[in-house]
Amino acid sequence: MENNLTPEQVVEKINEKFNEKLAGMPTKSDVDSLKSDVETLKGLTEKSAEIEKAIAKFEGKLEGMSEKGFRTEKAPKSTREALTKAYKENAEKINEMVGKGQTFSLEVKALYDTTIDGDYTGNVALSTLEPGVSKIARPRIRVRDIVNIGTTGSKFVTYISQTNQTEAGWVNEAGEKISGQPSYEERSVEVVKVAGTVKISKEMLADLSFVQSEINSDLMASVDQAIEDGIINGAVGGLTGIISVAPAFNPGTFAGAVPSANLSDVIRIAVAQIEQANFNATHVVLNPADVAALQLTKTATGEYTYPMFMMEITTIAGLTIISSTNIAAGTFLVGDFTKCNVRMREAMNLQVGYVNDDFQRNMVTILCEARLVEYVKDNDVNAFVSDSIATAIAAIDLGA
Repeated sequence: MENNLTPEQVVEKINEKFNEKLAGMPTKSDVDSLKSDVETLKGLTEKSAEIEKAIAKFEGKLEGMSEKGFRTEKAPKSTREALTKAYKENAEKINEMVGKGQTFSLEVKALYDTTIDGDYTGNVALSTLEPGVSKIARPRIRVRDIVNIGTTGSKFVTYISQTNQTEAGWVNEAGEKISGQPSYEERSVEVVKVAGTVKISKEMLADLSFVQSEINSDLMASVDQAIEDGIINGAVGGLTGIISVAPAFNPGTFAGAVPSANLSDVIRIAVAQIEQANFNATHVVLNPADVAALQLTKTATGEYTYPMFMMEITTIAGLTIISSTNIAAGTFLVGDFTKCNVRMREAMNLQVGYVNDDFQRNMVTILCEARLVEYVKDNDVNAFVSDSIATAIAAIDLGA
């Protein structure tokens, strides 16, 4: 290494040399040269914490190179020796061509005899890295696709809620007309933030090209999941959640009146409850286990209520079924999901920076966040019904 380089520049040069040699099968002389460079680095009288980390990293790479094996070069034959050997092997053909006044050429294919040296026990050098990462599965984002989603430029979303409506009625000639005074109130809901962070070393980002994109996509997926779960269930300090404002199941005239009641009956009565409040339900959200129970429902004599060849049920009682692990098993949510409003203040975004002692530790923090608000207006809460499936079935079952 050049004498006029700083220790940091020496580290950079050695790292480049490692990368160059590791691109193929290094020779023993390559390994020896790298060892010498590392020893020179270790011999520095004053070494920063970053230099010490670099030395440990280089020693680990050297150990890995020794385990994988290296290419040993035998002493090359001289060009003269190689040509003499080639001439002897082709002497008869050469003499014939010369006798005819023709020229000839000799090709010296290799001046090196190459063999592989080193320990190949195990699978270190025999494996192939498949592209991509095997990720832990996350719930599918389904409910956000069916709600009323938009944007806002404010910290608060304000809407006007009618608290009293006008009235009209039939009157006789010259009779007194009905007087109804409508009234309104202002409602405001506050934008909240959802965020997640991850810390990673700068070396890992530099050495593994796929890491940053994988972390970014996984971090964004975690924020996506938090939003989806919040829309359905709500969260402390976060979104309100549809289930927290949806009225409970009301069996009405069906209380204790349905023979062999099941989930299909509950959903149909919930639709009626919503229609009685002057809304039209569009979807039902169920846990996958409850969707399976719905499909496997049988009559008292063992026949499927939904034929086996139609097991992929997508609608029931005029509703589209949404299967989601974001809703707890044993709970149902029926409603007109256009009445759930989601307004994005800040779309999902990624930032990379230093937090606390990140700079000193050679770490970076990746932040993903979004700001939004979710609300069901006061006069629209009856567009939803949510309850325990078991409780609802018990409420309408004739034999309960």
